Amino acid sequence: MPVYDVDSMNITAGKVDKIAEEFLAAKEKLTGVQGESPFGEVEDPENPDKAAETVGSFTAGMQNEFDKAAGLVAAASTALRDAVRAMGEADNQAAENLTLREA
Repeated sequence: MPVYDVDSMNITAGKVDKIAEEFLAAKEKLTGVQGESPFGEVEDPENPDKAAETVGSFTAGMQNEFDKAAGLVAAASTALRDAVRAMGEADNQAAENLTLREA
């Protein structure tokens, strides 16, 4: 029979939740180009917004990736908690099914 530590598993699930929160916090720090363009001389004079639009597209893509990562990590935490709950229910059911016999 497998041995597991419910408290440790719940602590781990909480730490995994914090990782998901960190992904979302990091996402908020990805802001792209704001205010005056930092590209200066590098910009195309005929299309000065091209660099900012490229960075904006990259930023949006990265924010989407951070959202997906946070969702996957949160799902892992939920799965861990669900496993703990299922194991607890199985243990309780097994305990109820035990029959004490006197020799």
